[in-house]
Amino acid sequence: MKIDSYRNIQNEMKTKLLSTLAAMLLILSTNVSFAQAPNIGTTSTFALFTINGAFTNVGDATTVTGNVGNTVGDLNIFPIGTLIGQKHAADEVATLAATDLTTAYDDLLVLSCGEVIATTLGNDQVLTPNKYCLGSGSIINGNLILDAQGDANAVFIFKINGALTTNALSQVQLTNSANLNNVYWQIGGALTLGSNSVFRGTAITDGAITLLEGASLLGRGLSKSGAISLYNNIVSIPTNGIATSINTSIAKNALTVAPNPFNSYSRIVLNDVSKINTYTFKLYNVLGKEIMNTLIAQKSTTIDMSSINAGIYFYKVMDNDKMIQSGKLISKK
Repeated sequence: MKIDSYRNIQNEMKTKLLSTLAAMLLILSTNVSFAQAPNIGTTSTFALFTINGAFTNVGDATTVTGNVGNTVGDLNIFPIGTLIGQKHAADEVATLAATDLTTAYDDLLVLSCGEVIATTLGNDQVLTPNKYCLGSGSIINGNLILDAQGDANAVFIFKINGALTTNALSQVQLTNSANLNNVYWQIGGALTLGSNSVFRGTAITDGAITLLEGASLLGRGLSKSGAISLYNNIVSIPTNGIATSINTSIAKNALTVAPNPFNSYSRIVLNDVSKINTYTFKLYNVLGKEIMNTLIAQKSTTIDMSSINAGIYFYKVMDNDKMIQSGKLISKK
């Protein structure tokens, strides 16, 4: 009887051990799947790309940082506005990008869902890293907050079985180390960004991409089919390095930087005069390269920006090694 009892205990322990190992493997496999961003190949250098569509742009305030291209040869989009990048119209680069884009879209299409969610997003909704599936055309209203929970490698993937529209003034916001490079939207239809909205992430669509007046796309707009239409917009590819990690909203009300957008100068005004000769203003381009480092030596400091090219820039205000404030600046030249 003692032997049988001992064997029973051993069997129970083995069963519990196997169950625990199985659970651990499941958790690990799940985490690995969350941590894998799709491979978008040569399209990574493009801010805007469509395989078969044309480009239109209304308004000289449009600024695109990154390459633009298609395979049909119609790229009559600039010089109206500003392009900080290259055009690729029906050339070898565009042909390769078209192949990589199709592969990336198909890979995302067959990716298994982590969670099925409602097709109305936003209204201060907070989502953590996962692979989200939405069963039909979807909309973003107000703020959609993507919380990486302190993991800069966390990946957010949205698979939308239809078009995606963002309402005017809506925002996709990143917080707690969320990385713009790790946010992807597979959209089975058109993408329309509402007036003065801010959209973040790489959107890979099977339809047209339309940015209404004043909308910003921080990421990429890549379309398998359909035109790309712009109207006084800011579009900028994600970057590695400092620009990706800077929160483009004010961290603290330590100072003001204006005008923004700027032409030839910006003025920094301290709200606390005790910080004179304490704070340092640093400016970075979209590649994360520091291009300015200035000690704030008076309450109101005018900085010469005449040598700064048109585009998007990011600033940090530092107190020794501590970041006091960060934000985005736009040069209109």
